[in-house]
Amino acid sequence: MTHWGGVNMLDGFSLIVEGLIQFNDYVVGLMVCIFWFVILLMLCEVVWGSSGDRDLNVVTILEAVWTLLPMILLLFMAYPSLILLYLGDEQGGQVLSVVVTGHQWYWDYSVMGSEDFSSYMESDSGFRVLDVDNRLVLPIFTGVSVLLTSSDVIHSWAVPSLGFKIDCIPGRLNHFILQIIKGGVYYGQCSELCGAMHSFMPIVIEAVSIEDFIVD
Repeated sequence: MTHWGGVNMLDGFSLIVEGLIQFNDYVVGLMVCIFWFVILLMLCEVVWGSSGDRDLNVVTILEAVWTLLPMILLLFMAYPSLILLYLGDEQGGQVLSVVVTGHQWYWDYSVMGSEDFSSYMESDSGFRVLDVDNRLVLPIFTGVSVLLTSSDVIHSWAVPSLGFKIDCIPGRLNHFILQIIKGGVYYGQCSELCGAMHSFMPIVIEAVSIEDFIVD
């Protein structure tokens, strides 16, 4: 939940979101270091800089430094970013598979080992335009392989607190790995302009313990 005056990202409830939050803090720290480094260089130039022509060797060294230093910084940012990118599509270790199919204007879910069901917006709920009649129930601390497609137009299955926004494209299967780390109810909505009823196809994921999931 957001609070007035907050500057940090929202709490994450999946492994990917936790990684994104750490990566954000890491990059912001690098930005602060770069900012104060540049300010320090400017102050040094103003206070101790000499006027007139520069020595050619000094200029050459300066050119090399301000070319190599940004390249090194980009490598430090690219490495953790690529790790997060590949972790979201890591194969193996998943014990549950879910197929998500977008329709105008509702969702179909097919969970391995259980019956298929449809999820429509529930207008009588206390959360207007956010709750549904049939929630997708998933276990926590379990790798879930999610396959997404659409039967008509492009939809987008998105739950911000779980860190995913994946397009559902007709005739194509998109894939990602989801692992929820805390029980609760997570809300999302279609994030693609899929038609006149676009705003009326919410997503609700209920995360429960593995014991409760097996019993249900």
